[in-house]
Amino acid sequence: MIKLQPERSPRSTFLVIALAALFVIAPAVFAQTDTGRIVGTVKDANGGLVPGASIVVKNERTGEERTAVSTEEGIFIVSALKASTYTVTANGQNLEAAVNNVQLLVGQEVNLNLTLQATGVAASVDVSAGTADVAIDTSSASMGVNVNPREVQALPLNGRQLSQLYLQAPGSVNSGSGTFGDIRFNGRAVEQNIVRYDGVEGTAVIDASPGNLNGEVPSPFRLQSSLENVQEFRVDSSNFPAEFGTGTGGQISVVTKSGSNAFHGSVFEYLRNDALDAANFFDNIVGKKAPLRLNQFGGSIGGPIIKNKSFFFFSYEGYRLRAGINSIEAVPGAQARICAPAPGGVPCVEANGLPSRTLLLLPAFRDPSASIISTGTGSNLFDVAQVQASSSVNETAYAFRFDYKFNANNSLYFRYFRDQGTNNQPEGVSGRRVNFVAVPQNGVIAFQSILRPTMVNEFKFGYNGAFTRTNGLAPTINGIDISRLAVNISGNTANFAIAGQGTAAGTSNPGGLIRANSATNGRGQPYT
Repeated sequence: MIKLQPERSPRSTFLVIALAALFVIAPAVFAQTDTGRIVGTVKDANGGLVPGASIVVKNERTGEERTAVSTEEGIFIVSALKASTYTVTANGQNLEAAVNNVQLLVGQEVNLNLTLQATGVAASVDVSAGTADVAIDTSSASMGVNVNPREVQALPLNGRQLSQLYLQAPGSVNSGSGTFGDIRFNGRAVEQNIVRYDGVEGTAVIDASPGNLNGEVPSPFRLQSSLENVQEFRVDSSNFPAEFGTGTGGQISVVTKSGSNAFHGSVFEYLRNDALDAANFFDNIVGKKAPLRLNQFGGSIGGPIIKNKSFFFFSYEGYRLRAGINSIEAVPGAQARICAPAPGGVPCVEANGLPSRTLLLLPAFRDPSASIISTGTGSNLFDVAQVQASSSVNETAYAFRFDYKFNANNSLYFRYFRDQGTNNQPEGVSGRRVNFVAVPQNGVIAFQSILRPTMVNEFKFGYNGAFTRTNGLAPTINGIDISRLAVNISGNTANFAIAGQGTAAGTSNPGGLIRANSATNGRGQPYT
C-alpha cells in the first residue's frame, strides 16, 4: 500500500524554525535583566587546569541546585541564576572539594577561581563574592550600581519611595524639585529611564519617577510599588548592553521578594501628625494650623509550601493621608459686585429686564469661608483670597508571588502586583475639587527550563495595566453649572505667589477644571 504524505511548504518550514528560534533565543535576552551568573576557573594546587570537574551551585534560600562541568580549559559557567546567596562546590577526581559562599546580585556576573587540593589535604574555603555594589562590569563596559537587600531594608527613606535609592548610581542627579520624580542619569532626560520588574517593563505603572517615553499615563500617587515587595535592584547608568533597549537613560532592574525554606515576614507603621508641626505664616492668618494625619503601614510574609519545591510570598502596604491645603488666588472684590451703567461696568439688568447673570455668578469665584489677604483699590477690582481646605489620599498596594519547582530542570513562578489610589483635593479658592483614581498593575508568569548545562530556556509573559480617571467637581451657584463658566478680564489683576505656600497663584476660575470624566486604560488608550 502506498501512503501519500502531505508535502510541507517552504513557508511552513520557515515558520516552525522561526518559532523554535523565538523560544530558544529570545528568553536569553530577558534573562540578563533580572538574573545573574557565576563564572569560574578550576585549578589544582600547582596551578594546573582541572578539566571535567563537577560543579554544584546551591541556592541557600530555596535549596535549588544547578550543576556544571568544567571544560578542557577548566572553565565553567552557570547562568540564569536568581539573585540570592549560593554555595559553590567543586569536585575533581582524586582531589579534595573546594567550597565557596557567593552572594549574587541582580544583573551581576561573579568570577571565581577555585583551587582543588590533593587528596588528604583538607580544604574548605568560604569566600564571599559579589559584595561590591558600585563597580565597572569587567565583562563589559557597563557601569551601574547594585542596591542589595540590606540597603533596601535598612536605609531611611522619606515615604518609603523606591526611586530615592536610584541616587546611589553613578551619574544620577536629582533636579532639586524637592521630590524624587525627576532623577536623571548622565544628563539624559527623565523620560528615557526604564524600569523592569522581574524582567518585565513597567516604567509607568511601577514607580512615579520615570517619565512618559512610551505614552504611558503617569500616576500622581506615591507608593506605586511597595518597598516591602522589593528584594533588591540594579541601576545601569552608562554603556549598558544591547538587551537594555527602549530608553537611553537609567535602566532599573528590580527583583521582587520570594518565599524560601524558612518563614520570614515583617510589620511596620509610620505616622505624621500636625500636633508635631509648627504653624507657618499663612496658617496664622486663618488662626489655625492646617490639619495633617498621615499613616503608612503594612507588612509581608513568605515561606515554604513544600520545602525545596514550592514557596509563597505576600506583601501589603497602605497609605492614608488627610491634609489641609492653603489655596491663594485673586477673586472679584466687593467693588466688582456692584452693578454700574454701561459702558465699562457690569449692567444691573440684561436686555430682557432680568437681573444680570454676571452678578449672580460672581460669588462662584470665592468660597464663603475664604479669608481676604489683600483688598483691591482704585481700578483694581480684585482681592487676594485664601482658603484652607482638606485633601485626602488613600492607597492600597499588595503583591503575591508563587514559585514552584517541577524537577531539577524545570521551574515556574507567578507574581502579581496591584496598587489602587484615590486622591481628592481642592483646586483654588472657589470650592472646586478634583478627584483622581489610578490602578497601576504589573504581573508576570515565567517558566525556566535547563535544556543542558550550557543551554537555558526562559519564557515570560508580562502584563501591565494603568487605569486612571480624573473627575472635576465644581459647586453649583444659583442652579447654574459653573464648570462651563469662563470670564473675560480687561486690565491687570493680582498675581500672588510665594514659593512653598498655596496651591494656586493667579485668578480664580471656577470653570478651570476637567468638566467631564477623563479616563485612560493601559498604555494611554481610551477607556470605555
